[in-house]
Amino acid sequence: MTSKNLSAVIKISEYDLTQLPLENQDVNAPGFKLALKNHIEADCGSEGRFATIAINNEVINIEYDAYSTEQSELALAYLQQGNYPKGKAIFESLLANYPLNSIVLFNLGMVYSDEGNLSNAIDLLSKATQVNPKYTYAWVALAVAYARNKNHELAVKSATTALALAPEDSYVLRTAGALMAQTSPNNEALLLLEKAVKAAPDDLIALFALAEALKAGNTEQNNQRASGLYKKVIELAPGSAKAERAKEQLRTLAYTTFRNVGKLRMDAVMYCLEALKTFADMPTKAIAGVAMETATLGQSGLDVNNPDKKYELRTIPGTYSGLNVVCILHTALQQVAPGKDSGFDIQAEYGRALALFGEEA
Repeated sequence: MTSKNLSAVIKISEYDLTQLPLENQDVNAPGFKLALKNHIEADCGSEGRFATIAINNEVINIEYDAYSTEQSELALAYLQQGNYPKGKAIFESLLANYPLNSIVLFNLGMVYSDEGNLSNAIDLLSKATQVNPKYTYAWVALAVAYARNKNHELAVKSATTALALAPEDSYVLRTAGALMAQTSPNNEALLLLEKAVKAAPDDLIALFALAEALKAGNTEQNNQRASGLYKKVIELAPGSAKAERAKEQLRTLAYTTFRNVGKLRMDAVMYCLEALKTFADMPTKAIAGVAMETATLGQSGLDVNNPDKKYELRTIPGTYSGLNVVCILHTALQQVAPGKDSGFDIQAEYGRALALFGEEA
């Protein structure tokens, strides 16, 4: 059931006309009533209110549109449920009647941005920030739309504006930090992301963004911290898209650190050689079982650069370092599916081990 419209009547003589441009403050000047009407409509729109304005004689009549307010709330509910088509349709209808309403501009702009309709998204979100220059999240959404449109300069500028409005907001901090890190990783970007994580320690996006920024620095200390953050993402949201991405980054980090030690890792060569000897008398089905167990273990992330960290295997009973497990996995896969990618490039070490194994046979 739709609520009744509320209305307000204000005498022009009691309205603060100094809010209007100087040339429109004279009640007897041509165009005064239109300027006043436009100003009040913009003022209502900046606050997300749906109102129609009529100026008759010496009074201002403001009627608040209850139906449009309820429709806006319904559209928001649809968007929160993931029903973008219905939410978008309602906001598009409201935009036709209320082109300066900041809530409509913001939410429809966000929908367009998510859909990849970036030109219209930027247009609507820019209007939202013009209608209400203090609309922090509109500035954030505009920054994201600019970034998606590959305009990183304006993206950072918009994010910086949002940051000035809400310097402690974790959502603003993580967005500004992530955008700055994308263009040129620096201490300012890291500082913002550190603050975002401190403000919201379990925010997956902030954690992942900080890990990415640290990883880009490519120092031993940064890589160690990034590794810990990726693991926390996996722990907080196992099976999620972010967790899967974190696993990929962990493997990349592990390989980068692994290769920093030297061109050919003789410890990996020896692990592969030991695996070849173990598999020499095992049936293919049993080797496949080893491959499956080690691959499953690897999905959780293996620390291949810490020899003191041990992992237990059942198919070949014992405890092994992360690098040893990776070498066992790679060697097992080459026995049951030659050429298959183990997800960790130690083919050179495996090749050397294979040559040594042939010499010993």
